[in-house]
Amino acid sequence: MTRRAKVVFIGVDAGDKDLILQWAEAGALPTFQSLLKRGLRGVTTNPPGLFVGAVWPSFYTGASPAKHGRYCYRQIRPGTYDFYSTHTANFVKREPFWNTLSRAGRRVAILDVPHTFPGALNGIQLVEWGAHDAAHGFMSWPPMLASEVENRFGRHPVPAKCNAQRSPMEFRILRQQLVSGVSQKAEVIGHFLQQEDWDFFAAVFGETHCVGHQCWHLHDETHPRYNEDVSRFVADPVKDVYTAIDSAIGHLVTQITPETILIILCSHGMGPHYDGTFLLDDILRGLENANVMKERSDLASRRCFPIPNNSVSGAIRINRVDREPNGKIHPGPEYEEVCATLTRDLLNLVNPDTDEPLVREVFRTLDRYDGEYIDHLPDLIVEWNRAKPISSVYSPKFGVIRMEYRGCRSGDHKPEGMFIALGPSIQPGHLERLVSVTDFAPTIASLLDVLLPGVDGKPIDELL
Repeated sequence: MTRRAKVVFIGVDAGDKDLILQWAEAGALPTFQSLLKRGLRGVTTNPPGLFVGAVWPSFYTGASPAKHGRYCYRQIRPGTYDFYSTHTANFVKREPFWNTLSRAGRRVAILDVPHTFPGALNGIQLVEWGAHDAAHGFMSWPPMLASEVENRFGRHPVPAKCNAQRSPMEFRILRQQLVSGVSQKAEVIGHFLQQEDWDFFAAVFGETHCVGHQCWHLHDETHPRYNEDVSRFVADPVKDVYTAIDSAIGHLVTQITPETILIILCSHGMGPHYDGTFLLDDILRGLENANVMKERSDLASRRCFPIPNNSVSGAIRINRVDREPNGKIHPGPEYEEVCATLTRDLLNLVNPDTDEPLVREVFRTLDRYDGEYIDHLPDLIVEWNRAKPISSVYSPKFGVIRMEYRGCRSGDHKPEGMFIALGPSIQPGHLERLVSVTDFAPTIASLLDVLLPGVDGKPIDELL
C-alpha cells in the first residue's frame, strides 16, 4: 500500500515573481535559486480585474469571486446604495478547502493565510498573527492557542495597519520591523512544522505585501518619489525583506522530509502605484454631464458611479432599474448601449503627460464571471495604462482634469503570480501553460486523496 502524500504550502503574499527571478539569478536569493533549479516553476493567473482582494479567497475556496462573494474590503450591498465591510466572519461564502480535508480526517495546520477566519479544525489555525492589513485581530483554533503563541513568541513587530506617511527615519524603522517580523514568523512556522507530521501544513509570509506598498519608491529609481539621499539612508527595504524571506524559507525547507510535496506560491506581484482610480469619480461625472462635474449628488441620482475595488483597477456600477432602488438604466438594450458608450468614452481618455491612452481595457464582469454572487461585483472593470504615473486625464467630452494622488502607497499590485513545486514525482522545469490560483485547492485535495466538489479550479496534473 502506497503512503499518502504530505503537503507543505508556503505563501509569499504579494511576492513579485519578476524581482524573485531577477535576484535569484543574480545569487541574492540563494534559496529561491536552488528551488527554481530543483522544482517545477509556473506562472499563476488571478481573478481578472478583482485580483487584489480576491486572490486569497479564490485560492482557498477554489472558486471565483462570483461564487465566493469577496473581492474588496468594502462592497456594495445589492438592492441598496450602501457599502458594507467584508471584514466579518462570514464574508467569504464558500468554505476553505482545508475544512474538507479536516472532515476527511486529515491533520491540518493553517498559519496566517490572508482573509481567513478561524474555525473548528482537525488541527490548528492562526489568523493574523502577522498579516498585512489585519481585519480581525489575532485569533486561533483552538481559541487558547493564540495566548500560548503570544506568550512564547510575542507579537509581530509591524502594526496591523502599515499604511502611513513616513519620514526617512520611520522608513528605516519599518524596514527593521519587517525584517525582524520575518525572523519571528519563521520561528512560529518552524515550531508548528516540527510539532507534528501534518497531512497539510500552510503558512504565509505577509511582509512582502507591506514593504511593496510602502517602500516601492525606495527601491525603484524611476519612481517620481525616489530620492537618492533618502534611499541611501534607508537602503532598499524591498530587497532586504525578500532576502530575509529567502533565508527563512531556506531554513524551513531543511525541516521538510524528501517525501513531502512542497508548494511555494507568490500570490500576485508588485510594482509602482500608477493608476487612475482616484480620478474615476470625476471622469464619470464628466462623461455623464460636464455641468455636474463639481456637484456631489447622491448615487441614486446617477446613471453610473464608481464602487470600491482597491485601486489597481477601477470599478463601475450601472444604476440599473431591476437591481438598484432608484435605478435609471433598464436592463436589455439600454443597459447594453450605456456599457458600450461608456467603454468607448473610457478608451478615448488620454494621459496628457504622455499622450498615451489612459485606459488599456474595459470589460464587463458578466463576460468573465458567472456565479450566484455576480450582482455583488462591479458591472465594468477599468484597466489603466500603468506604464507611467497618472495625475491628469483628457477627454474630448470634458477637457482636462488634474488631480494628484495623495496616498501613502508608492507600490501596488500586478496581476500574475508564480509557483514552485518540488516532490518525489514532480519533474523540474518550467510549466509553459498558465495555472489559475483556483487550481491549488483541488490539487492539494487530490494529493491527499480527498475529493473537493463544486470548485472552478482543476487539479494541476504535473503536481499529482
